[in-house]
Amino acid sequence: MQTNSQRERGQSSVEYALVLLAFLAVAVALFGIWHATHEGTLLDVARRGSSHNAQDGLSVGLAQDLASY
Repeated sequence: MQTNSQRERGQSSVEYALVLLAFLAVAVALFGIWHATHEGTLLDVARRGSSHNAQDGLSVGLAQDLASY
């Protein structure tokens, strides 16, 4: 039979693993955004997406594109 201290150690190990995975996911996402911004890829995608709707004047699609970027 397990004692309370053994259960607490197991629970803290699981919590540590979950927090570590969340932190790594955020770090990878931030690196991906930085990499896309540094190469100009993100700007090109934003420009291409908004240019489809810009030729029609101010439309709902253009407003959605601008808000999403």
